[in-house]
Amino acid sequence: MKISILSLCFLLLSTTIFAETSLMRSSDVKRSAILEVNNLENRYNKELGVENPLAGGFNDLIPYIMPTPYQENAGSCLYMSHTGIVEWWMNKLNDLQGEDRIDLSERYFMALKTERAGQDTIGNWRTDNIYRLNAESKIALNDDYRYTKGHYKKVDGVRVASTEDDKAAKYGTRYNWISFKDEISKDKLLDTPKFKRNVLLVDKEENQWNVAQAPLNIVDKVKEALVTNKAPVLVIYNHQGFWHANIVFGFNDNVKNECPFVSSFKPYMDERSVALIEKANSTKSPKKKEKYLRKAKRFTERGDKVQSRFEEIGGCSGKGAFYVRDSIFPNEDMPIYDYDLNKEGEEKNLNSTLILREYEWLTTTANHIIQILPANE
Repeated sequence: MKISILSLCFLLLSTTIFAETSLMRSSDVKRSAILEVNNLENRYNKELGVENPLAGGFNDLIPYIMPTPYQENAGSCLYMSHTGIVEWWMNKLNDLQGEDRIDLSERYFMALKTERAGQDTIGNWRTDNIYRLNAESKIALNDDYRYTKGHYKKVDGVRVASTEDDKAAKYGTRYNWISFKDEISKDKLLDTPKFKRNVLLVDKEENQWNVAQAPLNIVDKVKEALVTNKAPVLVIYNHQGFWHANIVFGFNDNVKNECPFVSSFKPYMDERSVALIEKANSTKSPKKKEKYLRKAKRFTERGDKVQSRFEEIGGCSGKGAFYVRDSIFPNEDMPIYDYDLNKEGEEKNLNSTLILREYEWLTTTANHIIQILPANE
């Protein structure tokens, strides 16, 4: 079969454009968290008694963290996380706390990706995406370039804006990948400092799905980076079959837990594998059957690897948790976020401000970890 040069170029471009989009589906996400904390500021500001999950923890970074909108099926976790860390730094550097904190536009960072800003500085996209922001050193507030929902469709493989009456159009958060950032008034943009990133973990295969590859001291390494540099870290890991990115901004050695995420990993992966095998057995398409069986094998293998690593480290220690800010756990106790100011009914609660994840989560499922710092530090 012959492939034209034009077709090959389009294939390579498409691979580059969509590689950094997680295929996580909201319907497949299992929370498996130790605890979700929504009134974080109140917990932080009141006396840290034994009933407070923050008691005795490393809490220095809490005042500048902000919750994020629920990403739904946008596949935008990497950019929600990058924006969250830049947002943290802008609040920290300007000592903005409480209601004074600024809320930056995740959609703007997504537009930098869509427009391939700073592409020549991106070696490994899993660790280097902060350099896209350095290419412009500008960002918008969420109020001025809202993380939204809109009508979109694909034309020749490219996502474009559409309208409600277009039968081929879909409506949702994937609309945010379409860039309209050039329409933002220049006087609305904020200057950002130049940033660098320290790589704490990089998978030797540069595989964002890999598990059981992190060194056994990764928990101590991350804790040391948090305390020494007093800044959050960005983690890419395997969330029970999907790669995902989030922010770690503290830890607490005293949190008792039964490792809900890691303990449920293999059972859930086995469950997914069985479902895929059933699909393979029911389809009449040889190609689909091969695809389902291949995916089922990967689920089983990764579940087994996580379980083996879990057993290697002695199972659940029963104590210790990281503070995680995520974009896939909307909580009904959080404020409502209005995606589309021109519609009603599309609103969702913001994500929990803090999720507690057991230390074993990193040791078993993390594959890339970076810490973003101002370049002059």
